[in-house]
Amino acid sequence: MSSHWLWLNFVMNNRLTKYNQYRFSVINRGTLQSLQQLFFQQTKHMKKFLLASLFAAFAFGVPAECEAKDISKDPYRGYDETVYMDMELEDNLKAPTVSKNEHNAVKSYMTRLGKDLAKKNYIVDLMRDDEVVLVTIPSDDIFLPNDTLLSPAAPAKLAPIISLLSDPYMFKVVYAVHTDNTGSPTYNMRLSHQRNNSIYDWLLEKISEDQIVIPYEYGDTDPLGPNDSREGRKENRRVEIFLIPGPKLISSAQKGMLK
Repeated sequence: MSSHWLWLNFVMNNRLTKYNQYRFSVINRGTLQSLQQLFFQQTKHMKKFLLASLFAAFAFGVPAECEAKDISKDPYRGYDETVYMDMELEDNLKAPTVSKNEHNAVKSYMTRLGKDLAKKNYIVDLMRDDEVVLVTIPSDDIFLPNDTLLSPAAPAKLAPIISLLSDPYMFKVVYAVHTDNTGSPTYNMRLSHQRNNSIYDWLLEKISEDQIVIPYEYGDTDPLGPNDSREGRKENRRVEIFLIPGPKLISSAQKGMLK
């Protein structure tokens, strides 16, 4: 809707409000009829003024400040860790969104990234129509059995992920810690929680304070498969790391600069 129409609606609504106030406060019927006539006369004149303004706009052009602006959403707007911390995992994986204009460039970039990580012996999947990279790390690769501290092998295993986070606005990082069902649900949730703390504390030492990292802990509540075999339990003990396009990546795609 044009600014002219918005302005007219505002004036008309404002006048209508005043008219209704008068209608309930004025007892004299003749006065009320006069007010009604005045209102409709002013509305009629206002419509004529609007039409004249529109013809003038077409004749002399629309001011630059009124011209349509780029409809691409600013990817930095709303990019706030406190907001993401309150979201469920599924909702976090949807934000920030990528518009149709940037989708192909982002998809191509993330697909290449996934292939590069797969070459480094990570388990890699693509999500959200290939806009999000999921890296799955077996817990046994970074934790000793039933231990809550990162193992000596963990830094080397996580190093390729850390190298991607030199610019804190390229990716939003979300990760989830899972266990098998060995032990009680309470024990497994506590184990998941303590391992989560170890990962989070280690990450904060390696990355910029501006890097958004959103952690989740699930215990044994979200297995990939049955826990009825050794291999099944090993598969369920995992840390899932989601690399989600951040505002810098999306902005680069908007400008055609994503390589």
